[in-house]
Amino acid sequence: MLDIWAIPMYNNIMDQIDSVHVEITSRCNAKCPMCSRTNNPIILNNQSEITYANFVKFFPPSFVAQLKKIKFCGNYGDPAIAHDLLAVHEYILEHNPNIQITMSTNGGVRNTEFWTKLGKLYNKTQHSFVEWHIDGLEDTNHIYRVGVKWSKLIDNARAFIDTGANAKWFYIPFFHNEHQVEEAEALAKEMGFRDFVLKISARFRDFKKAYQYKDENNNIKKIYPPTADRFNIEHMQHQGELICLHKQRKEIYVDSWGRLFPCCWTASSFNKQNNWLISHDKYAISLHQRDIFEILNDSVFQNWLETMYKNDKSICHQRCTGSQVHVIEANGVKIPQKTLWHYKEEIDNE
Repeated sequence: MLDIWAIPMYNNIMDQIDSVHVEITSRCNAKCPMCSRTNNPIILNNQSEITYANFVKFFPPSFVAQLKKIKFCGNYGDPAIAHDLLAVHEYILEHNPNIQITMSTNGGVRNTEFWTKLGKLYNKTQHSFVEWHIDGLEDTNHIYRVGVKWSKLIDNARAFIDTGANAKWFYIPFFHNEHQVEEAEALAKEMGFRDFVLKISARFRDFKKAYQYKDENNNIKKIYPPTADRFNIEHMQHQGELICLHKQRKEIYVDSWGRLFPCCWTASSFNKQNNWLISHDKYAISLHQRDIFEILNDSVFQNWLETMYKNDKSICHQRCTGSQVHVIEANGVKIPQKTLWHYKEEIDNE
C-alpha cells in the first residue's frame, strides 16, 4: 500500500488523497452522556463552524474533483446544524457528481423542508447516504440522545427517505434499550431505511460497570451497558497490528476550527492534551493559514505522526490496533470496526 507520508517533499501529496472526513461544525443540539463534547468547556467555550467560503478555500474544485468520498461527521458537532451545509453539498456535487457523500446525524435539528432538500442532493448519487443515530424508540431514545425530540426526528427522517435518498439507522444498545432492538429494526424497515446497524460501544471502560456522568443540573447519573450476551464485545478488544486508518483509506480529517489531522481520533486527543509536538506551532496545521499541500509536506506534521506511531500509549495504538474499538453488527454478523475499515468501501457501495 502506498504510504502517502513517505512521499518525497517535491511530490504533490494532495494527489494521493482519496477521502476527506470533515467536521463542519462543533455545535450540537444533543447532550449525549458519553460524547466528548458534553460538559467539555474547551469545546463548549470555543464553538466553531466551517463556512461555505472557508470550505471552498480549504478544498478547491480541482481537489474535490479527485476525491472518492467526503464524510461529514466529526468529534463534537452534528453536521445538520451547519448553516451552509446545503450550499457545501451543492458545491461538492458540482465539481464531482460521482463522489460518495456520507453524513452522521441525530436527526433532531432543522425541519422537514431542510431534510427534503438534503435528500434530493443525496439522491443524486445512489452510493451516498446519511447515518441516522437513533438509540431506542420514543420512550428511550432521549435517555442517551439527551435533547432530541422523537416526533421531530421521525418527521425529519421520513422527509429525507421520501426523496428516495439512502438512510441507515445506527443503534447503540444500552441496558435501557436493548429490549427494543427488534422493534426498532421493524420500524426502520417500515420507514424505508436502507440498513439497520447495531453499533456496540467500546466507551464502557469496564463492560460490566455503568458510565457515571453529571447532568446539566450537576446531578450524578449513570448509564448502563447492555447485558445480553449478543452485545458482549470484551473478547474483541485486543491489540493487534497497528494499521493506520488514514493510510488505509488515504484519508485526512479537518475539524471545525480548520485544522488538518490524520484522523478524527488524533484530533480528539489533541484537544485533551496540549503537549504534542505539533501544538508548539499553532499555525502548523491550520488551513486558514496554509493549504493542504503545505501542511502535509511539513516535516513538523510528518515527524509528529511518526512520534505517535512509536508511542505505544498514543491514540494510534488504542484505536488502530483494535485494543479499544466499537463493534458493528449487521444482519447478525459482528465486525470489529478495525476489521471493517479494510472492507468499508465495498460494504458502503453494496
